[in-house]
Amino acid sequence: MPTPNLSLDPFFPNATRIDNMTLGADEIITWLADVIDSGITSLYNQPEEFWDSISKRMVDAQLSGISGRLKLLRNAIHGEEEEHIINLICEIYLLAKSISKLDHFDLESQLSFLKAGGYNITKKQLATADRIQDEWLTLGVIKGEEDKIKYRRTWIQGVKSKFMGLVLDYAWGKQDFMQNWQAGRTFVGDVRVYPGAYKLRVQVESHNHTAQLFNAFASYPDLEAFLKAYTVALATDPVLPRFPVCLKDISVQMRGQDAYLVDNQLNSMPCKCSENAKWSLLAASAGRKIQVFAEWDGLIFQPVSVVSQGRFIKL
Repeated sequence: MPTPNLSLDPFFPNATRIDNMTLGADEIITWLADVIDSGITSLYNQPEEFWDSISKRMVDAQLSGISGRLKLLRNAIHGEEEEHIINLICEIYLLAKSISKLDHFDLESQLSFLKAGGYNITKKQLATADRIQDEWLTLGVIKGEEDKIKYRRTWIQGVKSKFMGLVLDYAWGKQDFMQNWQAGRTFVGDVRVYPGAYKLRVQVESHNHTAQLFNAFASYPDLEAFLKAYTVALATDPVLPRFPVCLKDISVQMRGQDAYLVDNQLNSMPCKCSENAKWSLLAASAGRKIQVFAEWDGLIFQPVSVVSQGRFIKL
């Protein structure tokens, strides 16, 4: 169990919850060892009960984060290359091992591992978290649905603080999200920052929408600077699921059917997006330099929005 201090004690789960998560982490480590002993190919013909059983045990251990990663692994078995499957297994093992050895880490890292495992800090707990007052640019809004639960990732950047924040919302069934965030717009307000090793997630505490559009945001000068920043972030929080990327002076090139972002140093990065988004990206570039905001998960670079000739464009 973590040794609490005055600043982080309110954010930790109780000892019973941590013990339950630790036991679940030990179980999934043993399960993964059996998978490796049997060979990865043994996963290809497993029945649904094989996956449902271990997923249910992870949910019972309050490790919904690991249960979700097992679902990704299960889906990958039927359509992804073996390298991707191995990466997913390594990610699950890293997270489980970190939770099982929780007291070996500093308190902020412990919180990061617990949150990645499935522990959620409540809004009430956040009342004592760090607060940032600023004018905020809404760089991108990504929506989706999994198991009848709608999710929304809203990325914001402080004008003065330059802090990059992620507002993560969920809605069940026919319910809608409580706030309406619009990419390309700004608001003035306070956000509370979730504690952890690498701070990204925030909760908007108070806000006033403005009618103002924006035509620029703070960006890395090139791909090398972004990759250095990501390396530092990953060293700080090895289970970081995604990383926000703002790049300036970018051109877009096609190589076959794939779009590549090219910086001033002529370094390039392949990007993944829908056909419509790909052609919007090309049209926005069209021989000129643009600013790009994207999500990066360590493998896939997914553009979300661009600024071209002083105009904000959602992809």
